[in-house]
Amino acid sequence: MFVKLKMAAVAAALTFSFGLGGWQAAAEEQTITVATPGAALHFYPFYVAEAAGLFKKDGIAIQWVDVGAGSRQIAAVASRSADFAVVGMQPSISARENGADLVAVSGLFNAYPIQLVLSKAAMEKTGITAGMGIDDVVSRLKNVTIAVTGIGSTTDVLLRSWLVKRGVKPDEAITIQPLGNPGAMFAAFEQGAIDGVMLGAPWPEKAEADGVGTIIVDPLKGGIPELEGVPYTAIIAAGSLVKEKPEVVGSVVHALTEAMKLTAAEPDKVGEMLKSYFPDTDEAIYKAFEPRYRGKSSATPVISKEEYQKLLDWISITSDKPVTVTFEQFVDNQFADKAAAEVLK
Repeated sequence: MFVKLKMAAVAAALTFSFGLGGWQAAAEEQTITVATPGAALHFYPFYVAEAAGLFKKDGIAIQWVDVGAGSRQIAAVASRSADFAVVGMQPSISARENGADLVAVSGLFNAYPIQLVLSKAAMEKTGITAGMGIDDVVSRLKNVTIAVTGIGSTTDVLLRSWLVKRGVKPDEAITIQPLGNPGAMFAAFEQGAIDGVMLGAPWPEKAEADGVGTIIVDPLKGGIPELEGVPYTAIIAAGSLVKEKPEVVGSVVHALTEAMKLTAAEPDKVGEMLKSYFPDTDEAIYKAFEPRYRGKSSATPVISKEEYQKLLDWISITSDKPVTVTFEQFVDNQFADKAAAEVLK
């Protein structure tokens, strides 16, 4: 899919023209590999940077590698089989806690756009109805099978955190089934093999449009106190890559920062441009969810200490022991600080 998208990206790049703002792109174009679980709009600034040709301006060519769940993205970066991952900070911190050489070099998305979708049969069995608050949903969520991308992934930890925070033991109340990438999860849900899924757009909206499921919990709408102000995705790289290729990392973060500026300046054009990443999604469905994602997209690449602490507080809900990875160990803001000062001034 991403090969076809590159053609759209080149065309889109002709529409937008941003100066380099003092940033010196590499003399020779550098190809970087980016591990992904498939198309997801919570990678918003990254898609903007590619579609608007901003990576190309900074001497970067993107090669996408769909590896499935977040744990596989992280493993690919840690082993240096991929240069970067657009992935949740929570599983990345867990991997760093276990010895993986990982750092976050730019923020991407500042909310959890992963929704719990249940089938009609599951709603009837549990007594859960659309519009219920998180406390009522959790109290009724029993004896159902919910799919996540992988055990320890953000979809998994998010679901577990809702239950644990409210005094429910996840593995006693429900069955959590890892199924890999979102497409496989949705196919199993359509076929009735599972009762629910933890997914982000466009899958929950498609489930409702197709009449196969209902969105029950949507963090983008708020109402989940423990998630307020908790950041989600970031650009993750190996610490060794940052040391060996600082100019490449700097170019990537600079392009992302230009994308954030572009999103603020031309929101409607950016929203229309990103439709190419979801070619099979109905136009009306896309227009319904895209503005909500745009509104939660990072406005700066810099990850703050306050955001990091809120993330640790949320991780502690499901963690058996405190996270010992400090802000200084995990967040490398050197490129983000420089890009923000140059581009967002």
